[in-house]
Formats: sequence, structure tokens, C-alpha cells
Amino acid sequence: KVIMKASGATHPVEFSIRRATDPDQRMDVQGTVVDTGRGKVFGWIATLNETVSSATLKRFPQLEVQADADQPFVVSGYASDESIGRIYRCGPVRSTFTPERSKVYLVEFQFVGDRCEQHVYDVTQSEARIPVASVSGF
Repeated sequence: KVIMKASGATHPVEFSIRRATDPDQRMDVQGTVVDTGRGKVFGWIATLNETVSSATLKRFPQLEVQADADQPFVVSGYASDESIGRIYRCGPVRSTFTPERSKVYLVEFQFVGDRCEQHVYDVTQSEARIPVASVSGF
């Protein structure tokens, strides 16, 4: 299983994936996530943010997909946000890795200052975040 999340800012992030076994090798948009601030703001504010985002904007705290074991898997994250007089864009940032059977992975799109990064972690054991190296190609 692969979990996709955003952290560090409330800009919406669109995630797309590609599996090595897909007959159509174009990126497949999975949806949009947004960091609602849960754990950083009052609980009721985070709940309100989550309710508004999921009900009206079709944005979610996280997305989950199944990945084929031992086959290259690509996740692309792209942040885009517009407000009065401001346009914010970052990415797309791609991560390619080969999932192992029975493991759970977190792909986290991170806002760091004025830039963005994307990292992959093995989170099979919930108390540990083990970085997963990105592979090239595919």
C-alpha cells in the first residue's frame, strides 16, 4: 500500500501515479490532498478544514493506492494554489521506487520554506519512518 500526504503548508497537492505494468504509461491522477494542520492547530479548526476540503473541494488529508510488489512505481506531486493577487506553484516532483510485498509506504510532499520536496518512507512499522531511496529510469 502507498499513502500520499502533504505537510508543511495548506497548498493543495495533486498526486499522480504510474505502475510499470500499466498498459497506458501516462501518469494517472489520483486526486488532491491538503495538509489541514491537524496536530498543529486547534482540533476543531483542523476538522473544519477537513470537512470543507473533502465536501466541497474534493481534497483529502491523504490518498491510498495499491502498488505491485517488485515492480517500479512512480508518484508525482504538484502543488498549485491561487489567491487574490498570488499564484503559488511547485513541482512536479517525482519519486520512483520499487515496493516490496507486505510493506506500507508513505510518499510525503513537503513544503520547506519557499520550495517543495517529496520523500518516500517505509512506514510498515508505525513508529518508524525508514527513508526509501528513489531509483532512476522508468
